[in-house]
Amino acid sequence: MLARRWLDAAGITDPVLRHGYTECVRELAGADGGTARWQGLRSAPAAARPHTAALLAHGCRADLCVDSGPVDDRQRRFTQFVEATWAAFAAGGSHDPVLHATVHTYQAFGIPLSVVEDMFTAMQRDLDFRDFATFEELRQWCMQMTGGSMAMIYRVMGAATEPADELLVREFSVFAQLTDVLRDLSEDLDDGRLYLPLEDLDRFNVRAEDLKAKRWTPAMADLVAFEAERVTEQLHQTAAAVHGPLSALWHTHCEHAALLIAAVLAAGPDVLHQPVQPPLGTLLNVWRSRMRAVIPC
Repeated sequence: MLARRWLDAAGITDPVLRHGYTECVRELAGADGGTARWQGLRSAPAAARPHTAALLAHGCRADLCVDSGPVDDRQRRFTQFVEATWAAFAAGGSHDPVLHATVHTYQAFGIPLSVVEDMFTAMQRDLDFRDFATFEELRQWCMQMTGGSMAMIYRVMGAATEPADELLVREFSVFAQLTDVLRDLSEDLDDGRLYLPLEDLDRFNVRAEDLKAKRWTPAMADLVAFEAERVTEQLHQTAAAVHGPLSALWHTHCEHAALLIAAVLAAGPDVLHQPVQPPLGTLLNVWRSRMRAVIPC
């Protein structure tokens, strides 16, 4: 298995840890439609892949608690996962292989536990969902949900080498999350969650009840176009500030987001009825040069 080569490259020799990291890789095999295998792992240097897998697998497990399964059971499962995570950090490890690898990665890279705290706080807000009144409120939630974890993944990959780099990645995470809000609009509405800020709905005279009922109106096209432009403009503004090791991975992520935004705009009314997903091959081509750059793997 390729994971053995990655563990060797990372200098991880302890059998228990090797098992934990291998389990993280296995759990990511089908995550996010299978894209996590190459977007999150194959785009990282071989020595970083076990640690990247741990960070991603831990986040995916938390997401599953909050976003899948019977709604009435989600809080219980999430609470159990939160308690298990903190117990693992307190003990310096866990019998659960994914948690054991996660703790090791946090310790190895000096990642602050505030990253986990913020993510759990944002996820609890999803369970106790209330509409976002303003974009600033949504922005703060995005920072908590993915800002810290994305910055740490960039750090582990060796792409974010300075504090300023991590600040840029945290800001990018807001617009990456907004891109996901647009592409997953239909699924979120099915779960009773509307992430688009109410102030933006008011700007275009879109009624929240129409959106929640998936009733498409001409004004909704203007709303979606506005949010798409917000993402595109931010990506263009920050591109000039990115240099050094951060540049290649950053621009690949930006190209990936641009493809998703284009697909959202092309979907029109269908954005309310099914998740937006460009052809997998099209997305894979975006990441192909990045994956080739970290060969041998």
